[in-house]
Amino acid sequence: MSNFKTLRERLGMNRSVCAQFLKLKSADEITIMENDTKDIHLEHQEKLARLDAMVETAVISEVDIFSQLNEREVILIRFLNNEAFALYEPNLFEELGSSSIHGNFIARTKKAIERIGGRVTVAFMDTEFYEAWLGINDFDDSRQLRITWARQQARGLGK
Repeated sequence: MSNFKTLRERLGMNRSVCAQFLKLKSADEITIMENDTKDIHLEHQEKLARLDAMVETAVISEVDIFSQLNEREVILIRFLNNEAFALYEPNLFEELGSSSIHGNFIARTKKAIERIGGRVTVAFMDTEFYEAWLGINDFDDSRQLRITWARQQARGLGK
């Protein structure tokens, strides 16, 4: 298996998502790169490696935060589309670039926290419902409020 394919799969990208990320014309170009034994596509492999390093750095940061809080349970919020991801976590969206990569980040973070004995719940952001919840409670959005909302969803108190 090529290093390119290993990186793509580690990032949880299918060929179409990878082609889009690398600004290629089609997923067929990814297939060609994965089967090519020459290093003529090194710049694309380096771009995937940089993204993988960013994801890993973000995972380590979240694990550090979890460890410092000295709690055993954590809620991670998974954004299902780019619009919600960019709206609620613009800095992370700028780094990772897509909700697809955010999904990979969440999966890797969950696995890392569970490895050190933490219990992880993944809540999926339902933007419409969250915005309604904010309005009813007369809240302004914040990361902490999103976690509070997600906790209520996990306990079945919402919807």
